[in-house]
Amino acid sequence: MGELRTKPQLVPAPVRSHIGGWLALIRLLADGHGHSVRELATAMGTSTRNFYYALEALRQAGINLLHRGRSYALDPRSPFWNDLAGCVDFTHDEAAYLHRLLIASADPHALADGARSKLERFYDLPTDEGARLHHQQFVNTEQLERAMAMRRVVILHGYASPHSRSIADRVVEPFLFQGDKADVRAYEIKSHQNKTFKIARIGQVEVVDTPWFNEAFHREVFTDLFMFSGEERHAVSLRLSLLAYRLLLEEYPQAASQTVQEDAHHWRLDTDVASYVGISRFVLGLFDEIEVVAGDGLRDYLHKRIARMTANL
Repeated sequence: MGELRTKPQLVPAPVRSHIGGWLALIRLLADGHGHSVRELATAMGTSTRNFYYALEALRQAGINLLHRGRSYALDPRSPFWNDLAGCVDFTHDEAAYLHRLLIASADPHALADGARSKLERFYDLPTDEGARLHHQQFVNTEQLERAMAMRRVVILHGYASPHSRSIADRVVEPFLFQGDKADVRAYEIKSHQNKTFKIARIGQVEVVDTPWFNEAFHREVFTDLFMFSGEERHAVSLRLSLLAYRLLLEEYPQAASQTVQEDAHHWRLDTDVASYVGISRFVLGLFDEIEVVAGDGLRDYLHKRIARMTANL
């Protein structure tokens, strides 16, 4: 079996050409709520497959979209949106600052509630209880940063573990942030193991006046786009059709920084993986839309997977 190559892809007929469909799409995207591909395609009057071409056309026009799970919403920081809303004086940072002040004040006045709602809608800010949790995560992250700088032990109060289904305090030596500071890598003193802790599951971080005493045992663990972790990295490169590119960003938004456009219909993903399990699932699910450009280890793994699948038919 040779390389996995993309089939020649025909450019589909233009999605609904009249202005009404495009305006309906933009209005739905701008309502402040996330919408599925099916909902947006229906509003525009096109198929879900052709709708991905419409998304690319929007991006080229300066209208960027936010991915929330499997839904889309208009990014209020899009160049197009900023041009239309040029009279608004607040930057995103200013709006976030005012929003934090309103949350902290706990003012029950209707005007305060209205101001919070508008800031949340037009600047894509976390809502009500979500904002309070976001603030606690911010404080916890600051405490962890301070502990790392001082090389101090911390107590993760009320850490909720989905594996043990328990909430307990963990005494650890934090030494590395991962996943855009969504996770922290730390050496747990009780278990004598390096573990990855999700900051969103920490109740409160307490920095104690005890220096690290296990630094020699600290070990980094790399987590790839497909959420597999390990100490080894394997470089791979994929050539993606528009459909594969859009589905990649829908499932793994963080892949955007690792992809480049090659031509009007193809993108290239260059990334490292800790395991071939996650990326192979993605490749095999879109076999006709993806070409493996580089990564002999991935090719060998795919050949073996396909052989086992064929033998089981």
